[in-house]
Amino acid sequence: MRRHGFTLIEMMIAITLFSVVMIFLYQAMATLDKSNQFYSDKLQNISTEQSLFKTLYLDLSLSEPNSGEINNINKNEDMVFLQTSHVVHTHVMPYVVYFVKDHHLYRVESATKLSYPFESNINALIDDFGEVKKFRLYKNSTHFLLHLNIDGKEDNLLKIRHLSAQ
Repeated sequence: MRRHGFTLIEMMIAITLFSVVMIFLYQAMATLDKSNQFYSDKLQNISTEQSLFKTLYLDLSLSEPNSGEINNINKNEDMVFLQTSHVVHTHVMPYVVYFVKDHHLYRVESATKLSYPFESNINALIDDFGEVKKFRLYKNSTHFLLHLNIDGKEDNLLKIRHLSAQ
């Protein structure tokens, strides 16, 4: 007698094997999705940090020679007032203030000189650079030294030269 199909047992074994393979593929895809999300978040954090460092570097290096005023708030925070030729928004030769409030670093850009405490009707644009543990700035006649701790683990020290310094 000649058979033209599969028996019920053969079909059940084939479906069981197919199900086991699909379960492993599903687990592999779920692991891949978690991995992609993890690395996407890491890349976003690196991109945000690079943007912060670039903005700080350009603001400080392109600042007017006598415009930098540093006010020490506490042992981990400074407030920095300066005028720079680096423009993030629409102001030409903006006045910029960096300050930390509730462990977040803010950059305020204005067309007019700013003073602390800020007025309630301030005409400025504010950028939030995220959480920081330490923001200290030291200055001499030709350089800034920036001490920045973003994640609480690694201290970043940047020596930034005034481009207008001779």
